[in-house]
Amino acid sequence: MSINDIPAIREATGAFCRSLLDSILPAIREAAKFQGYAVAVHGSLKRDIDLVAIAWTEQARPADELVRVVQGAIGGILGNCLRIAEPTTKPHGRIAYTLIHPGFAGEIDLSVIPPQKTAEIE
Repeated sequence: MSINDIPAIREATGAFCRSLLDSILPAIREAAKFQGYAVAVHGSLKRDIDLVAIAWTEQARPADELVRVVQGAIGGILGNCLRIAEPTTKPHGRIAYTLIHPGFAGEIDLSVIPPQKTAEIE
């Protein structure tokens, strides 16, 4: 049994994730907007924070640029935010990044759907 399987720990971690998200989400969304992205919350928030950023405008910047700006937005609130490991490729062109910050054992999983060529409607 892992520590996250203990109900009290899982509940406390979830409460912390929700509180942290309330603090950082407005800044993340504002920063992403200026990069041409919309950001949505995905997942239960019980052990980590899952975010999805979707290229929303014709001027949407590359995924790596978005991630650097999001790291800056989080770091401006929490003092620091680091990207760990290399991004991984997911289905449908999604790119997954893992971010960490001081004082939080969990992670922020940021999936980015980068700009694509505009599809033609037949």
